[in-house]
Amino acid sequence: MKKKIKGSLAKPEPSVIVAAAALSLCALLPLRVYQVSALIDPETGFFTQSSFTVPLFYVLLSVVVIAVMATSYLNDKACRARDLTVKSKPLGIVSAITAFALMFDAVYQMYSYIEVKAEYNPMIEQLTQSQYLSKSGATIMLLQAVFGVFAAFFFWIYTVACFSGKTKLKGYKLLSIAPILWAICRIIIRFIRKISFINISDLLLELFMLVFIITFTLAFAQVVTKVTPETVAWRLFGCGIPAALLAFLVSVPRLFLIIIGHADSLVPNYGFNPCDLAFALFIPLFLYNTATAKKAEESKA
Repeated sequence: MKKKIKGSLAKPEPSVIVAAAALSLCALLPLRVYQVSALIDPETGFFTQSSFTVPLFYVLLSVVVIAVMATSYLNDKACRARDLTVKSKPLGIVSAITAFALMFDAVYQMYSYIEVKAEYNPMIEQLTQSQYLSKSGATIMLLQAVFGVFAAFFFWIYTVACFSGKTKLKGYKLLSIAPILWAICRIIIRFIRKISFINISDLLLELFMLVFIITFTLAFAQVVTKVTPETVAWRLFGCGIPAALLAFLVSVPRLFLIIIGHADSLVPNYGFNPCDLAFALFIPLFLYNTATAKKAEESKA
């Protein structure tokens, strides 16, 4: 009976799931842009006034994320991926952009680490330098920079694989976990800062975004390096689509404020990060490549 129910629900194809998420983005993104530009205090990150758009945004986002995850799980066979190292120039270009974005973030984090380290004054601080760097989050910044470099290198290797269609990533298992560790460091830095984790809008979305990026990159690493890909493939869609959706909702409004000359409206420490937009572009294209590669494989069979 359970199998029958699951089979009856497992109708939507991966392309339908992606299309539904894209439509929801058309509704969520304008709401988020309005909130960031008109409702959020740039000094604290808190909502300054009540608005029907706030509960509407979070309810709609929750419904979409839960629906995508549930549908992807029920369609585990439809979303299943095998060897996805196929020739794809568009995916290779976006993968290269992601690599450059990660390298940019690594340079920025290293610069931030050097700045914090230079601020240490043993005459004022009642801590050793290592304790000061750890408490201020500089040590995690350094780790994020290191993992960012390795993550960029991994995406560069994947870029070469996309352009050649021949390079196999099976021998890069250890390197493939670098994007996961990079995202974990970002979460740790967010938790180190003493701030309300419930009311602040930007932090809440970023935390969920990073959690889904971690889950997606783990599944992505297992699939492209062929480490039991059949057991995690549904998470490519179930966690990848929410990750891309949240990455769009986090990065695009911030970029919009910068473009229109209102960068001062951004909350301190929550500025535009090119990595977020890069993942927002990479994940949907990767999933599209997954779906089309699977259909091509089925047509040959």
